[in-house]
Amino acid sequence: MKIEYNPIPFDHTYILYDPKDVISVLSVHFSLLPIYTMVFYTSWFLLTREIEPVIVVGGHLVGEITNKIIKRIVKQPRPDFHKEFGSGSYSLSYGMPSAHSQFMGFFAAYFVCIVLFKISHFQTSQKLIGCLVLIISSVLVAFSRVYLYYHTTQQVLVGALFGAMLGLIYFVIIAIARDVGFIDWILSCPILRYFYIKDSYFHCYSTFKDEYSIYLQGKMSGRSVGKV
Repeated sequence: MKIEYNPIPFDHTYILYDPKDVISVLSVHFSLLPIYTMVFYTSWFLLTREIEPVIVVGGHLVGEITNKIIKRIVKQPRPDFHKEFGSGSYSLSYGMPSAHSQFMGFFAAYFVCIVLFKISHFQTSQKLIGCLVLIISSVLVAFSRVYLYYHTTQQVLVGALFGAMLGLIYFVIIAIARDVGFIDWILSCPILRYFYIKDSYFHCYSTFKDEYSIYLQGKMSGRSVGKV
């Protein structure tokens, strides 16, 4: 008995574009920026054992779930060119709001707050540049979704604004959770302590300059011991 097989594209990976159009090629990579960002979060966590990237990913997951729920409620189709995109999937066939734009809106809003309120060693000009980079990256992703005909302008605007709102709210919630000791309570879990998961990003943030100074001190101390 032959079983009918109707495959559908997996979320965030199936992107159609015109290889002869430079803007289209660039738009593909802008559209993939959320995936690149998730790879960055994973690398950040594995290399540093910091809880911060896990916290941020948690916020993105909340946003993703919320996005799917809203899409199922609103049921606004994508532009005609991609109207059949993801047909038969849980939410890919709908376009309101744009998940990519929402992801980047959250990303930009959360880390703009980090730059403005948590990184004290940055000068005003550095903070301004950092915020502009975050905002521009969000705008470029939204633009790419419209340029590649996956979303309308309205869908990316709603997605970006909704994502930014979630990012701001999530930043406040996490700040309160840290202030009341909730994050430290989670880190006291034996399994997290076994893997040396920490929150130095919050308690004793070190710049690259600080880390390099510690490295030089350790290097000099090692030489001194070797000479003895």
